[in-house]
Amino acid sequence: MLSSNLFSGRFRRTALTLAILVGFACGPDSSDLNEFMSLFMPESSNTKPQDRLFFYTPQLYNYDAEMDMEGTDTLIVDDNMQAWAAYTNHKLTDRELYDGLYGGEATNPLSQYLQASNAPALAYLQLAYAANQAAPPPSDAWSPPAVDTTQLTTLLTQTKEAYAAAPDAFLKERYGFQAVKIADQIGDSEQSQTLYDQLVSTLPKKTFISDWALCRRAGAVLASGDTARAIYEFAQVFDRCPSRRKEAEGSLRIYGIRFQEKALSFAKNDREKVAVYALCAIQPKQDALPFLEEIVKLAPQNPLIELILSREINRNEYFFFEKGNPVYVEDDKTRADSIAFEKHRSETTSYFGKLKAFALNAADNKQLNNPAYFLTAAAYLDYLAKDYGESKTNLDKAVRQSTSNEDLKKQIALQQMLLLAAQTETITPETETQLIGYLERFGKSVNFRMNNAFIAVCQQFADKYKGSISESKGGWLSSCSRSKANPASDANVAKAFLLSMLTTHELASDNAYFMNNTEQLDLEDTTAAKTAQQVVAFATQPTPSDFDKRLLKLTNFSNDYLYALLGRRLMAEHQYTQAADAFAKVSAKTWKEEPFTQNFALNPFTINMPNENPTNPYTPITFARRMAELQEQAKGAAGDKAAELYYQLGCGAYNLSWYGNAWLLVRRFRSSAEPNVYQYATYRGPTDEAALERLTQETYYTTAPAKAFFEQAVKAASNPELAAKAAYMAARCEENIFTTRKAIEQAKRGFGSDPELFTNDMEALHQQQYTTLFNQYTKQYTKSRFHTEMIRECALYSAFLAGETARGSE
Repeated sequence: MLSSNLFSGRFRRTALTLAILVGFACGPDSSDLNEFMSLFMPESSNTKPQDRLFFYTPQLYNYDAEMDMEGTDTLIVDDNMQAWAAYTNHKLTDRELYDGLYGGEATNPLSQYLQASNAPALAYLQLAYAANQAAPPPSDAWSPPAVDTTQLTTLLTQTKEAYAAAPDAFLKERYGFQAVKIADQIGDSEQSQTLYDQLVSTLPKKTFISDWALCRRAGAVLASGDTARAIYEFAQVFDRCPSRRKEAEGSLRIYGIRFQEKALSFAKNDREKVAVYALCAIQPKQDALPFLEEIVKLAPQNPLIELILSREINRNEYFFFEKGNPVYVEDDKTRADSIAFEKHRSETTSYFGKLKAFALNAADNKQLNNPAYFLTAAAYLDYLAKDYGESKTNLDKAVRQSTSNEDLKKQIALQQMLLLAAQTETITPETETQLIGYLERFGKSVNFRMNNAFIAVCQQFADKYKGSISESKGGWLSSCSRSKANPASDANVAKAFLLSMLTTHELASDNAYFMNNTEQLDLEDTTAAKTAQQVVAFATQPTPSDFDKRLLKLTNFSNDYLYALLGRRLMAEHQYTQAADAFAKVSAKTWKEEPFTQNFALNPFTINMPNENPTNPYTPITFARRMAELQEQAKGAAGDKAAELYYQLGCGAYNLSWYGNAWLLVRRFRSSAEPNVYQYATYRGPTDEAALERLTQETYYTTAPAKAFFEQAVKAASNPELAAKAAYMAARCEENIFTTRKAIEQAKRGFGSDPELFTNDMEALHQQQYTTLFNQYTKQYTKSRFHTEMIRECALYSAFLAGETARGSE
């Protein structure tokens, strides 16, 4: 209540609050609100904690810094509280002062103390309470409180009178501030400026309160249209008054105000010019290097120099990374236009060359006195330009410089890790020793930049270990199509898989989800059984190297997990004998615990038909073995015996799909929203045809193996009832294939396409390509006893027939 509003005037505060809310709403869906593609930590600069708010971010501000400062139970004693503590002879605790100044209650220990000892100070405090009640700060941007201009006008008159009669400088300065503030709140910007000139600027001794008043005056100047003068005045507040630094800077940022040469004309000395340059340099959407160079000329000890350089690096990093990375950049229109993107990338390369020259000059400038930081920045700029030799040279120089900044030391090590990945052509044991040390250091990071670097290095080394493995099929299915010219060893395939696993948010980040992380389940579900076998062999080798042991420790994969993964991938490929062998090596107690007790509770050979016993007598091991037995027996059988075996195989294979009751033996997770084209298309972009093509081959959704078994049963059966059951299930599998195709077509068109047109097109496609087995069934088996019983007892069957019939009549 003794402080000014956030900006000079009610609207300015409301506008900023709204902008902050919008920033939150539009930011990336991540644990870090400020996340974007970056590998250079601004924390490596020597920046005061309160100024970290101005680190570059796609958001309005670096909200992490605010949260770090506010996320503590410790009471922050500001300048105002310290001043009141001295004024009251330190008779009150910090909490009592805080409650008295900012608590909002008229009756409090501070008021009671002043009532007994200092009536004029109590009168001021009561006027401040009244002013705050007449113009309260908004609780949110959507419902700003009404301002009582009548009451404020009365209070302004009282404030002027009290200023004239104030018994000491402490109260006089505060009355002057209140007068400037209230006039601004009323909307009388001219009077606000005049009152500052008359009541505040004339004071023989000024404290931070005068700067609070100047911040209000600057807001009034801005409201009157004199932007250059407002820039100058806000800059002086920004420079001199830490308790109003954010408000002064935000008053420009919220309106998108940039540097104006005229603002310098008001400066009385070099310090005031530097203040203008510094304030403007941290505004978004502009190149700050010219301001930075002027600051170094005039005031090389300015504490914002390193921060401004880090902002310039962070602001342009995006254009050095591949298109398609999950990046958020303010008003960046180039992301959807590859030509514009490449043009901007070219422009950024030229600009980064200038930044590098600045950084190298700064490293040699004894007045700046932090060569380690500037050399590290130069080395990073070399890295982005892929000049790895020069990057290493500058980074080695940075290492030889002394620094007490632990974040800078981390940045140096992070860049060493990046260079190791970039420069390695042949992986040696020495390389592996270096790599694992970095991975152990930077894994499980809650800093998104460290996480980005960790992910990048894991991916690069995974590619190196895979060698010339073809990526035509994508994911870990690619191990099925390895090049014969230069095949990767089994151990290297396993290392590549484990490194890729380290890029998942489950393994890479500790209680955080970052945009660059992949999904562990995605990697599991696209891994070929052969790859899983290679990983198991690697994990169970009798004499692992130190690197092998440390890499496995990083993943924290147990043998139970790895054998279960192998069993699942073998089941997905319908290699039942080997799957049973893999499941047999999983701890027996696993099958008796969740999730198996809940999600493998039904007989995997039942498909919810009449007269079936759903009680499950199988474990994953015995079920896999039974499937293998059925396959072997079916090879030598004929007639109805063969038909029955193929029918059971079909039921078992069907239940290993998303539609079945044994899906847990293929995947660890199931969603009712599947077939989940989002993981194949939306996350990678709806034009990812390769991802969509993989979905057409995904038997977990299409149930194609089950369909083949059912069709063999129909072909072998002489018993019409057995044939009817098998034909019906084959038709259901055909419908599942169509459901998958439909999801793919929806992804190709985009999820915002015309729903009526899409429905009509899918009905036509269905009739043309996906009703063959249904039509055969309805022609041959609707007079069977099976059909009669199903109509009577199975709602799903009736709905299936009704749906197909309805489609056929359209």
